[in-house]
Amino acid sequence: MNLEPRPFFSTPRVIVGRGAVKELGSLVSELGARTGTVFVVTDATLAKLGVAMRVQEYLTMGGVETALYSDITGEPTEDVAMAVVTAARRVRPSAVVGLGGGSALDMAKLAAVLATNTGVVADYFGSKRFEVPPVPLVLIPTTAGTGAESSRNAVVSRGGQKAFLSSPRLVPTAAILDPELTLSLPPNVTAWTGMDALSHCMEAVLSTTSTPLTDAIAVRGIQLICEHLPVVYREGANLPARAQMQVGAFLGGFALNAGMVVGHSIAYTLANHLHLAHGLSCALALPSAIAYNATAAPERVALLASAMGVDGGGAVVVRAVRRLGTSVGIPAAWQTLGLSQEDLPALVDECVTRYPRPNNPRPLDTTALLRLYEAAWEGLDTPA
Repeated sequence: MNLEPRPFFSTPRVIVGRGAVKELGSLVSELGARTGTVFVVTDATLAKLGVAMRVQEYLTMGGVETALYSDITGEPTEDVAMAVVTAARRVRPSAVVGLGGGSALDMAKLAAVLATNTGVVADYFGSKRFEVPPVPLVLIPTTAGTGAESSRNAVVSRGGQKAFLSSPRLVPTAAILDPELTLSLPPNVTAWTGMDALSHCMEAVLSTTSTPLTDAIAVRGIQLICEHLPVVYREGANLPARAQMQVGAFLGGFALNAGMVVGHSIAYTLANHLHLAHGLSCALALPSAIAYNATAAPERVALLASAMGVDGGGAVVVRAVRRLGTSVGIPAAWQTLGLSQEDLPALVDECVTRYPRPNNPRPLDTTALLRLYEAAWEGLDTPA
């Protein structure tokens, strides 16, 4: 057990259940935004489908004015993030509502905190802190994956690479988990986002900065995701299973308090070079992360096995994760995605130098990681 004092951050107020989004107007009012304008941040697709308009209507019914920002497509760049911030500052919102997947929710976080703080997004990539509290922030996920609605993190693409902001000021004031908003997710996005949530939970367990608190949250998340992800992949309209996946993703966001390990580092290198969705890259990397750490943290891997309901060590857990991935359409071999074997050394170098993980149970070793990458490229059992 890690006995070092550690702070934990998660969303203090959560509304869960079918039709929960209808409570948005009264919720925002209760949070203090009874006057002024609520700034709604979403993506272009949800705006086109009319989901954003529905959310605005729920706010209007609560007696507040709204302003919509929906110019978000794909993974936001630094320029996109600043455009959102500039629009928010122009509105001077009394509150911010984020609607969508991780990208839209992360942009809503930045809109809320930089509406009250000075400077540009890039100022806060390093050690500079947000000095002023944000305006009230309500996040409404339409996927079950990133856990942005319960974490203190935001991600921006900078120069083609992932750049991160992390602060207690980025923790939302409230979240609404309405499974009806996830019913339209196609099977592939359902799978990718679900495996992203599983990665958060499993990597949190492996982290050397895990605690009994993050373990308890992560283990329950693993159980929910392993049981319900195959169901929602096959039966997209299964509302109870969708609801359980949203809870699993929320728990994964909380588990991020323990920090991610080498799996996310590997995932970033794949996403940077192949332009993959974050959840897909995490799904591809997760078995390798478990295999790499199996001998260094056997008791941690045993906890993963228990959470998954399997009996055995690292090799058993790796196979169980791969079976789950295969059941929801995750490719077994990296080469099937167009990755050249000649590119692997460069990816390994990027993993070690750009995305080091001091909280990984096993130090990142270039030679060992290259063997790991080569095995995953071929779709073979990854070496310890």
